[in-house]
Amino acid sequence: MSIMIDLPPAMAQEARDYATIQGTTLERMVVDYLKMQLARKREADDAYGFLMRQSGWLPDDYVFNREEAVAK
Repeated sequence: MSIMIDLPPAMAQEARDYATIQGTTLERMVVDYLKMQLARKREADDAYGFLMRQSGWLPDDYVFNREEAVAK
């Protein structure tokens, strides 16, 4: 999937320069960053569900849903 991101020109140039110094592309940097953030989210979801099941608050077969945690 292709997604367009609108960045201020100075930020885009600084990010491209940084990517070049790191031996990668701006696109690869963005993809890697998003992968890292999504992995952290999954780990947090898994940890929360595990702790809640261990506490006896949730049944062993419960599947954690992040939206439930922020529902008001």
